[in-house]
Amino acid sequence: MQKAKLIEGKIGMSLLKMSIPMFFGMIGFALFNFFDTKFVGELGVEPLAAISYTVITVLIMFAIAFGLGTGVTATVGKAIGENNENKVKNLTTYGLVLSLVLGVIITLVGFPTIEPLFILFGASSDLMPYIKDYMELWYIGVPLIIVPIIGNSAIRAQGNTLIPALIMGVCVVFNIFLDYGLILGNWGMPRWEVFGASLATFISRFMTLIASIFFLHYKFNMISMKHFSFREMFVSWYEILKIGVPSILTQLVIPISIGLITRLASTLENKDQLVSTLQVGSRIDFFAIAVVVSLGTVLVPFIAQNYGAKNFNRIRHSLKISRVFTILWGLFATVLFIVLRDKIGPVFLSEKPDYIFFQYMSDFYLIIPFTFIFRMLFAVETSSLNALQKPIITGVLTFIELIILYYPIAILLSQDYGYKGIYYAFVIATVVCGTAAIFINQFVLQRIWKKSLS
Repeated sequence: MQKAKLIEGKIGMSLLKMSIPMFFGMIGFALFNFFDTKFVGELGVEPLAAISYTVITVLIMFAIAFGLGTGVTATVGKAIGENNENKVKNLTTYGLVLSLVLGVIITLVGFPTIEPLFILFGASSDLMPYIKDYMELWYIGVPLIIVPIIGNSAIRAQGNTLIPALIMGVCVVFNIFLDYGLILGNWGMPRWEVFGASLATFISRFMTLIASIFFLHYKFNMISMKHFSFREMFVSWYEILKIGVPSILTQLVIPISIGLITRLASTLENKDQLVSTLQVGSRIDFFAIAVVVSLGTVLVPFIAQNYGAKNFNRIRHSLKISRVFTILWGLFATVLFIVLRDKIGPVFLSEKPDYIFFQYMSDFYLIIPFTFIFRMLFAVETSSLNALQKPIITGVLTFIELIILYYPIAILLSQDYGYKGIYYAFVIATVVCGTAAIFINQFVLQRIWKKSLS
């Protein structure tokens, strides 16, 4: 185990050095989604719509993985700040075991429920063969996805974002290569279309599993099974899940909201084009917010280590820097995407143009960019709350934003404005909760600081 290195030195430089590799890792993930969507889009609007429906289930799994990863990063980071090497190893080792158990459970529950679940989401029978082609193998590979996410979360708790970014980068390049071959039948590979997309993900995620375990064990010495103890395992699970469960529930709000909005969209005119627009749009605008999502991700270990070391001035200064950067970047991204709005849709259905889809995408990027600044601020503030071990507040804010505000307002506005009502509703919910998150995080940090003085 390495010593806590985020409790000293220049704050801005520390955040920058950690954020840059994290950003490239995030962009790699976004590129994977981009090319996956583009290659499937070349098969036509029906396969693209089918993949759009699968996004809900994929996000549920990622919600569990990233929520658990937040618990691992926050607890391991705090243990590093306290210079407790034995606790770091226990949390990392038993966290990986927990992720494997959860992965197997998701596989066993998900595989037999594919058809009824997607019917519930509003998918038509015409799309079901495509959905099964993708999801059957994907469910088998769920443990291959969750375990390395937890492993990389433990590595980031050390303050090292370069290695997780490199792992993700290699995975993405390999995945894009396999996507191009297995979806479209290029480079002498079989043309397996939607199934090929799932197989490419399965193979590349297996590579990330091997790499993550290798670095955790041989470089960071954070895994140890020499003194395996069920008691220590359950204690570690409790510590992780104390933060992880609220974080998971918070993350689950997102796919639940997407499921509700997708079902609403499937009741409106041109449902395949609208569902595709909502899912493709959410993947593309990630390029805009990836910079600040990266910053929010590295804030968790930074704040966690300084929380463990009781360096509250460093925490406050890191948030000030993050907010200023977020607003400046958000303004730039908003203008850029509005200017480029008419060029985005044709990228995905260039082989089989669909002009209704193109119009929906253009309107999407005329309205949705006004959410960028507030979504980014929300990411920064909730990352801080998670690092301060207040994930329930994050969960409540997310629930209010997406379930209490977004969905009901979308139902109401879609009656008068059609598909644009969904876009307007998202703007309203995001502005309200992004603003509220700033004030709530400030209040929580102030209370923790005062309590530490008493």
